[in-house]
Amino acid sequence: MIPFFGEAAAFTAAMAWATSSMIFSNIGGKVGAQTVNRGRLACSITCLTVLHWILEGQPWPNAVTWEQLGWLSLSSVLGLVIGDAMLFQAFVMLGARLSMLMMSTVPIMGAVLGWVLFDEVLSLQEMSGIALGIGGILLVIMMKKGRPVGLEGRNYLIGVLFGLGGAIGQVANLITAKYALIGGYSALSATWIRTFVAVVIMWGIAIVLGRARRTIVACSAPDVGRWLFLGAFIGPALGVWLSMVAVQNANVGIASTLMALPPVLLIVYEGVVLRRPVGLQAIVGTCMAFGGVALLFLH
Repeated sequence: MIPFFGEAAAFTAAMAWATSSMIFSNIGGKVGAQTVNRGRLACSITCLTVLHWILEGQPWPNAVTWEQLGWLSLSSVLGLVIGDAMLFQAFVMLGARLSMLMMSTVPIMGAVLGWVLFDEVLSLQEMSGIALGIGGILLVIMMKKGRPVGLEGRNYLIGVLFGLGGAIGQVANLITAKYALIGGYSALSATWIRTFVAVVIMWGIAIVLGRARRTIVACSAPDVGRWLFLGAFIGPALGVWLSMVAVQNANVGIASTLMALPPVLLIVYEGVVLRRPVGLQAIVGTCMAFGGVALLFLH
C-alpha cells in the first residue's frame, strides 16, 4: 500500500469540499440558492451514476431492503433536501468560509447528541474539544471584520442560523443513514439512493411551483452550467468517494480530522490568494474550531 494513501485521500476530499463550496457560493449569488441546489443535485446524480457504474459494476443499486430504503429516504429529506437548502442559502448570505465554519459544528453536535440520546460517555479530551470548537466558532461569528459587505444585524444572524440549520440537517442525515449502512451496505450505493430521492423531491417541488423551466434555463447559462457541473463533480461525487477511500485506508480519527479542514483552507484562500482582510480573530477562531474537532477524533 502507498504510504499515507488514506491520509492523502482525506486531505484531497477536504480540498474538494472547500473548492465546491466556493463554486456554489459564487454561482448562488447569480441565480439563487435553491436554483443552484436543484441544478447541483441533477449534476450530482449524473456523476454518481458514472462513479457507481465504474466502482460497483452497475449504474445504480439494485439490492436494497425496504427498511434500508426508508432510512436512506429519511436521511435524504433531513440532509439533502432540508439541510442543504439551508446550507446553500448560507452560501449566498455568508459566503463559503463562514458557511463551512458553521458546518464544522457537525462533529460537535454529533458528540453531544450521542451523549444525550445514546448515553455515550464523553472523555475529558472530548469535552475539551467541544468547548474549544464552540469557543472558536463564537469568536469568529461575533467579530465584524471579515463579514460579507453590507451584511449586518438581523440579516447576518439569519445567515448564521441558516448555516447552523445546514449543520443540524447534516447531523440528522448521518444518524439516520447509519441505520441503513449496518451490515456493510455500500456507502456509494447509499449515497446514490439518497441523492436520487433528493432529486425526485426537489425537482418535483419545482415542477409543482412552476420553477423547473426557469431552473433549467438558469443552470444552462454558459457562466453557470459548466461551474455547476464542475462543483457537483468535485464535491458531492469526487469528495464523497475520496472520503470513503480515506476511511477505508487510514485511521478514522485522522481521516475525520483532515476532512474537517475546509474552513481552514478557505481562510487561507481568502487571506493569501484573494488578499481579503479576514482578521487575526477569524484566523484564531477558525484554528480553535479545527482544534476542537481534532480533539474529538484524535485519541
